[in-house]
Amino acid sequence: MRGWRLLCGVLLAVAGARGAAQEPVAEPGAELDIYVMTMGPGDAIWERFGHNALGVRNRVTGEDVVYNWGVFRFTEADFLPRFLRGEMRYSVEAYDAQGTVAHYQQTNRSVWIQDLALTPTQKVALRDFVEWNALEANKFYRYDYFGDNCSTRVRDVLDRVLGGVLQKQFGELPSGRSFRDEARRLTDMDFLYTGIDIGLGSPSDREMTRFEAMFIPMRFQESLREVKVAGADGIMRPIVAEEREVFRATRAADLEAPASHQLRYLIIGFALALLLWIAGSKGGAAARAALGTWSVIAGIFGMLLVGLWGFTRHVWAYENMNLLFFSPLWFLVAYLAFRKAVPAQAAKVLIVVCLAGTVAGLVFGLLRVPQAAEQIALLAAFPNLAVLAQLWKRRTA
Repeated sequence: MRGWRLLCGVLLAVAGARGAAQEPVAEPGAELDIYVMTMGPGDAIWERFGHNALGVRNRVTGEDVVYNWGVFRFTEADFLPRFLRGEMRYSVEAYDAQGTVAHYQQTNRSVWIQDLALTPTQKVALRDFVEWNALEANKFYRYDYFGDNCSTRVRDVLDRVLGGVLQKQFGELPSGRSFRDEARRLTDMDFLYTGIDIGLGSPSDREMTRFEAMFIPMRFQESLREVKVAGADGIMRPIVAEEREVFRATRAADLEAPASHQLRYLIIGFALALLLWIAGSKGGAAARAALGTWSVIAGIFGMLLVGLWGFTRHVWAYENMNLLFFSPLWFLVAYLAFRKAVPAQAAKVLIVVCLAGTVAGLVFGLLRVPQAAEQIALLAAFPNLAVLAQLWKRRTA
């Protein structure tokens, strides 16, 4: 009897071992979910263009982490010098996913999640890369507003594990928009809008490819909906397996395209010119103050534009034709406005040079050649002409 029991035990053990051997072993990465989290625009200047992050969720451990490439700190000792030089240092940081969503809900910013249909191998590769990237030695990068930001980093990490699918599909497709168009669209009509339009140079007016347009998180979100990739079985499927809106903000929707404010700038520019002409015609201290103040403002903007182009890495501000309206030469014009003891010939030469620049800027601006400067042309040209005309009249009287 004891022998039969022993034999049955051995047979059961062998059968159990065979059954266990036949059970499929989960492939590494099958327990992971990868997703893109997209956040809508916020109120602060650096929130106007939206935001996004890559999420890695482990269904076995319950860990859910988002990797955010948009982290910077005002408290860094060299923050301001870096900002001025165009060498801002951003980093990637790992955050709890639930806490991240809660933060954006509190700040009234919409949140969407796109679950991605990646193979287990791709999921592991992505997870390993972002964990490596988030290490202290690897997490910092030089931020570039349009070329290398939080959204392009998410795009490039995903494109890396997809073998360049995004670059191949969108790298040569025209978007129909320029970098300036997107900046205008997302900062529509406030002082920030005007400042950005003055500061951006000709490089920002090049038409983007759709791949480049993904520097806007919402454009990246839109493009992902069109992508198909091969699954582990070789069948082509949409890369977005599921998309859901986690939170909808109670704020106005983004513009679909940048609005034109030419009439508004024309009215403001003409009104400023009229005020300067009236003040200048009165003579005395009021005339000097009005004409000199505008000239100093134009000179300050000119110094900023020269500095951006010549001494920083803000490449999108290079080759800026707004220098035809705002030039350091306007400091000399201010000197003419405040002082009378200036050689007549030198004063006339300066006025003619600034006049030529203003007229050329107005013509090129309205033609949008070589950059879309039509709005700034309408804002700045007429006040410039009023000041120069008054100074010419004074010098020839």
